[in-house]
Amino acid sequence: MARRISKRDEPIVGESDEKAGDYKGHETDGDAARSILSKRIAFQKESQWDDECAVFILKQSVLSRCLLFIIQLAFNALVTDFPTDAFKGIPVPEEELSLVDRCIQFALSGLSRWDAMHFLHIMRYGYTYENTLAFFPLFPTVIYYSTIVWSWATPFIHFTTALMLTAVTVNFLCFLLCAQLLYALVLAITKSAKVSLLACLVLTLNPASIFFSAIYSEALFMLLTLCGLMMLYMDPTLPFIRHVIASFFFALAFATRSNGLLNFGYIAFSLFAETVYCPSERKFLWRRDCGTIILKVLRFVLVGFICWTILSSMVIWHGARMQRAFCSGDSFKVFPQSVIAFANEHSLVLPHQLDNLTWCRNERIVLNPMPTFYAPIQRKYWDVKPFGYWKLKKLPCFIMAAPAFIIVLYGCLQQVYVLRSSGSFSGMLSALFDPLSTVPFAVHAVVLSVSALMLYNVEVATRILFSSCPFTYLVLAGYMDRRTPLVTLDDLQYPPLLPFFTNFSRTHFIHALLLAYLLGYFFIGTVLHVNWLPFT
Repeated sequence: MARRISKRDEPIVGESDEKAGDYKGHETDGDAARSILSKRIAFQKESQWDDECAVFILKQSVLSRCLLFIIQLAFNALVTDFPTDAFKGIPVPEEELSLVDRCIQFALSGLSRWDAMHFLHIMRYGYTYENTLAFFPLFPTVIYYSTIVWSWATPFIHFTTALMLTAVTVNFLCFLLCAQLLYALVLAITKSAKVSLLACLVLTLNPASIFFSAIYSEALFMLLTLCGLMMLYMDPTLPFIRHVIASFFFALAFATRSNGLLNFGYIAFSLFAETVYCPSERKFLWRRDCGTIILKVLRFVLVGFICWTILSSMVIWHGARMQRAFCSGDSFKVFPQSVIAFANEHSLVLPHQLDNLTWCRNERIVLNPMPTFYAPIQRKYWDVKPFGYWKLKKLPCFIMAAPAFIIVLYGCLQQVYVLRSSGSFSGMLSALFDPLSTVPFAVHAVVLSVSALMLYNVEVATRILFSSCPFTYLVLAGYMDRRTPLVTLDDLQYPPLLPFFTNFSRTHFIHALLLAYLLGYFFIGTVLHVNWLPFT
C-alpha cells in the first residue's frame, strides 16, 4: 500500500539504515531504555487527542456533505420524480414565493422528501393530523425556534423556505459535530487514534448519508446519543454524576426519536458493571461483605430510577400534551382553513374526531414512557407489527438491509471471540464488566437488528443502525485496522480524495466490496431518495 512520507517517517539520530548496520548487535542498556521510552511516547501520542486529526476529520466531513449536496441537486434537477401517494404536506401558493424562495427551494427540495414533509408540516402548523404524532417533537421544535431567531431579518424569504434552510444547516452542523464526537468516543474506548480516524472516515461515507443531510432527525439524534455516551465513557471513575448528565442527553435523544429509549441500556449496563465488579480492587460483588452488597444494590436501584425518570420525563410530558390536544371532546384550537381542507381532501384524521382516534381510550402503563398513541399509529399508517413487513414485495428491502445486518453479525462474533480469549470465566467476566467494554454497543445493535427483522419496517434498518449506535463504525474501523497493521496514522490521510480507501480497496476483493458498499449506498441512496424512491 502506497504511503505518504511525513515527518513521522523521517529517520532520527541512530535510526538510519546505515547507522543501524553500524550498531547492529551492540545495543546498550541506554539504547534499550531509549527504545522503551520512545515506544511509550508513541503509544501516548497514539491514544491522545490529535488536533491535526480533528482538522482532517472536519475537512472530510465538509467534503462529503458538499459531494452529497451536489449529487442531490443534480439528480433532483435531471430526473423526474417518481409518482407516489406519500404525504407531501400543504403546498405553499406560488404567489407567496419570491425569486429567492424559488432558488432556495430548488436547491433544497431534494432534501425534503418522505419523512421530511411530516417534519416541515409540524414545524409550520404543529401536530394537526393523527399521522404526524409518529414523529417526536425535539427536532421540529429546534428547527422552528432556530428559524424564528433569524427569519424576521429576511422578510423576502417565506417561512417555509426559512424552515428548510435552517433544517439543512442544523443537520450540517450536527453532522460535523458527530464526526468529532465519534473520534473522541472511539479514542476513549480503543486508545487508538488510527481506529478512531477510520471510524470517522466510515461515517463520512456511511450508507445512510442522505438521511444525515436531509430534513430528518438522524443527525441531531446521533449527536445527542454520542454526547450521552461521551459522559459515560470519557471518565468512568466519576460516580453518579456522569450517569445523571448522560440521562439528560439521552432524554433529549429520546424526545428526538422513539428508539432513543434503548439508550437507557447503556446507563443500566454501566451501573450494573459498577455494582457487580470493582476494577481497582479486582473484586466481584459476591466476594464482598454483606453491608457493601446491600449499599451497592441500593445505589444501583436508586440511581437507575433517577436516570429512568430523567430519560422518560420529556416524552411522557409530550404524550400527555398530545393526548389532551387530540382526545378532548371540545375543540379549543382553531386550525387554518388550509389545514382542514387538506385533511378533508386526503382523508386525514384531525384532533377531536374521537370515532377515528381509537387510541384515546387506551390508558398509559405507569413504567412505560412511550405515548399511548405511538404503537397504534405506527400500526395504522406504517403496518408496524410483528412480522408485518414479511411480504414478498418487501424482499428487496431485506436484501438492501442485509449488508448492515452482516456487519452487526460479524461484530458480535468478534465480541464473542474477545471474551472467550480472556481465558478463565473470571477473566471473561472482568472483560465483560470493564468500564470501557463495547459489549453494550453490540447488544444495542443486535436489538435494533432483530427489531428491524421482526417488528419495525426493515427498509429503515440501515439508517437506524448507522445513526443510533456507534457499533457499526467500531466494527468496520476495527476490521480495517487489523487488515492494515503497517499503515500509520499519516497513511490514513492520503490521498486527499477518498483517503485510505483508495489504496485499501486494491489489496483484497473484500476491501473493494466494502468500499463499493459505502460509495454505492452513498450515491444510489441519494439518487433514490431525492426522486421519491424508497431507500433503506
